[in-house]
Amino acid sequence: MAQSIVSILPEILMTIFGLLLIVIDVLAAEDKKAGVGYFGIAFIILALIASIPPFNGFKIFGFNRMVVWDVYSYAFFLTFGFAYILSTLGSVDYLKERGINKGEYYIVMFFSIIGMMFMVSATDLSVFYLGLETMAIAMYILAGYNKKDLLSNEAGIKYFIMGAFSSAIFLYGLSYVFGYTGSTKYHIIAEYIKTNGLSHYSIIFGLVLMFAGFAFKISAVPFHMWAPDVYNGAPTPVVGFMTVAPKAAAFGGMVRFLMVAGIPATAQWQLFFSILAVLTMTYANLVAIAQNNVKRMLAYSAISHAGYMLIGLVAANDLGYKAIAMYVMIYAFMNIGAFTLLSVLKNKGIIDDERLESFAGLAKKHPLYSLAMLIFMFSLAGIPPLAGFIGKFYIFMAAIKAKIYWLAIIGVINSAIACYYYMRVTVYMYFREAEYEVEANLRPAGFIATFIATVVVLLLTVFPSTFINIVKNMIV
Repeated sequence: MAQSIVSILPEILMTIFGLLLIVIDVLAAEDKKAGVGYFGIAFIILALIASIPPFNGFKIFGFNRMVVWDVYSYAFFLTFGFAYILSTLGSVDYLKERGINKGEYYIVMFFSIIGMMFMVSATDLSVFYLGLETMAIAMYILAGYNKKDLLSNEAGIKYFIMGAFSSAIFLYGLSYVFGYTGSTKYHIIAEYIKTNGLSHYSIIFGLVLMFAGFAFKISAVPFHMWAPDVYNGAPTPVVGFMTVAPKAAAFGGMVRFLMVAGIPATAQWQLFFSILAVLTMTYANLVAIAQNNVKRMLAYSAISHAGYMLIGLVAANDLGYKAIAMYVMIYAFMNIGAFTLLSVLKNKGIIDDERLESFAGLAKKHPLYSLAMLIFMFSLAGIPPLAGFIGKFYIFMAAIKAKIYWLAIIGVINSAIACYYYMRVTVYMYFREAEYEVEANLRPAGFIATFIATVVVLLLTVFPSTFINIVKNMIV
């Protein structure tokens, strides 16, 4: 029992801190609710420090091999923590301006991370599913958080319907896998498939449904459905968080499942995810080109990045899953940084001005804002030598190592296509004259979030070994 408790030590710490946040929210005055978010940041940092595992193949299984605490799960925990810190700082002024700065916003986001942690720590499908639902319910609330905005209401409803549908598909598939193998534990499923193969329709049907449910969660094409509408309608800082942390959790959990339970059937699921990767990258990038709303453009951009990460999954090798872990860490900073900047853009005091034309001439009036946005756009595009290029480089190298050259080539072509719509924002900022007065004033919290994101992207450009050293010790 002691070992089992230790195996979920990070989750226990986060739960205790989450309950403390609820108490702080009750005690805080109405005009001091931002303090709940700041306490949440402090608690996240404490939890990250307290749960650092020894980087030497450390693994502690608990509850009869249902969960594990190791370097792999900690690497994704870091990403969730980064996403929370940046999103919280980017949310404070955004929520205040709209009169919706309530403590529960930060609390719901905080508890969503606990669900994500269980997803990547799970070695049992039932634990994975419980973590998935804990995360998903929090995301439904955050998507529709701005009750005064019809688009946010629509986003919440659509995300709930899409999420409930995908969860049902995943759970239905899980029941078939359990019915065939007699277990929900990854290692037992692996042994059963290795012994009996995929000859029975129930295991094939179950795995296909589970993979489809996973594809919904990462908004992979053609399972993306209403994802662009959700990203477009949800509060802008929430979208930054939604496009990073839940995707990282889904990939982290699925990589562990496939690298343990899916090894005997690698050839079969590689084909499925290869097709998914090509469709996701290509469709999302082509549609993003046609967008004149920058927020919607970044929504399709987020979908395309899921396609790049799927390449690491398809590689099915040690470098592939390490590349995914590093990619989501880098992606957290450049994507949330871009959404934080987008959230402060105003046209003559009118909030939520997200048109491409709004960026015209910004470089003259707001040079620092424009420089930061330029760095994020170039990094998202994968322009060397910025951090985004390093992330894509490792993803493509994983495919090359696995001798899946055609997929790496398609990934590179799609990266080139993506440069067009990322560069459009830069062109408008630096080479177009402003048609009307636009404000882009970062208040202290937003400035800190942007500063941290920009500095980390630039530091990783010069010292990429910072994240490489974290992931190189990972063992699934």
